[in-house]
Amino acid sequence: MRTRLFVSSGAVTALLLLLIGGSPEQPLEAEVLKPLLDSPMEGAICLMPPERSAYAQTRGGGAGGRIGEEGPRKSVLDWPVEGTATIDAMPTRTVFDPYPTFGGLGLDDTAGRAFFSDSSLSGLLSYATSAGSHSTDITESQTHVIGPDTGIGFIAGVAVDPERREVYAVNNDGGGIVTFGYDQTGAVRPVRGLDTPHQSWGISLSLARDEIAVSVQQMSGIVFYRRGAAQLEPPLRTLRGYETGLADPHGVAYDDQRKELIVANHGNWTELRPYSPYDPLTQRTQAYQPGRFEPPSIRIFEASAAGNVAALRSIRGDKTGLNWPMGLTVDTERNEIVVANYGDNSIRFFRRTDDGDVRPSRMINGPRTGIVGPVDVKVDRVRNEIWVANYSDHTAVIFDRDASGDVAPKRIVRNAPKDSPALTFTNAAAAAYDTKRDALIVPN
Repeated sequence: MRTRLFVSSGAVTALLLLLIGGSPEQPLEAEVLKPLLDSPMEGAICLMPPERSAYAQTRGGGAGGRIGEEGPRKSVLDWPVEGTATIDAMPTRTVFDPYPTFGGLGLDDTAGRAFFSDSSLSGLLSYATSAGSHSTDITESQTHVIGPDTGIGFIAGVAVDPERREVYAVNNDGGGIVTFGYDQTGAVRPVRGLDTPHQSWGISLSLARDEIAVSVQQMSGIVFYRRGAAQLEPPLRTLRGYETGLADPHGVAYDDQRKELIVANHGNWTELRPYSPYDPLTQRTQAYQPGRFEPPSIRIFEASAAGNVAALRSIRGDKTGLNWPMGLTVDTERNEIVVANYGDNSIRFFRRTDDGDVRPSRMINGPRTGIVGPVDVKVDRVRNEIWVANYSDHTAVIFDRDASGDVAPKRIVRNAPKDSPALTFTNAAAAAYDTKRDALIVPN
């Protein structure tokens, strides 16, 4: 495995010193440095291969070029950029999860397909809704989208379009939404891509409204797009502002029957202000408010809501037990809102009309359930089952639709052998070394 480092010319010397054993007291002369770059040591250092020099790169080896375009996008700059060099250096060791990590979950019960995002290896997997067992072996997937041209980075929420047989996957790190056909597999390019704001997380599709809703953590809001939107197409509308009560939103789900939109909030809030003095959203009619922590909540809006408007209802308070609510869904036949409650490893059920500080009507939680760090949940109306995607374990667990309490799952879908450790890296962007404890610290 190679780690690609992009360094300025000022840093090249220091890196080469480490690689060849030099020291600051004996700096390399330019005459020595240039031949090393021109003729790198085999297996230790090399320039970017010329055939890849014009390709755009994203995290996880993402799509070469704007998503949905034919062929790679050429850089406007020649490579290498003046004053820089690209060096491939073999790491001495790596901290790495070699198995997928289940994240977002989309389920088409009519087609019998369940789709999972994988933030560990930057992929998208699908399984039959009949999949799973109590075996300790890896469950065979039907499809596995992974590779350098998929456009997948730190992937989060997933939604399915049963009419078009397409699956949407949201990149949380700014890579936008990538859309694939149900049966695409391997190192494939997406059907299309849509640019979305940074830190987009959850996604839901409304067939009745012919649109998608995307939650955006950083701006504490929801953006709505036309179904099938691509590239730089602007949103139809946004839902954002002080009155909405949205704070670090994650899960989002349409309730087309009641014409409502349901959003799960972590409660971390800060005002995102533009660099310019003009803010077209608030028109600066309200004074600046400092960041704050609010109780986690589930907020219900009209499906057509736009701008800075209050929720119709809000489920929040100590009785709710909400703690890092992640993905959610609506079971219209059972009249329930179903929430993956990451903070206490539970699935919580509320009535669709609930409001205020209310207790869940039932829960699935306890050591027998195998629920560990749940990030999404979906209902299979055909098989009368509930699917739960675990982030802190290499599993998804399936229960009866009426399950309650500390019950064992009917089946388990594994993406790694039983008891394989899950690193649960969530877009780690920094690392530090603790000299006193001889430990690496990696914030997520």
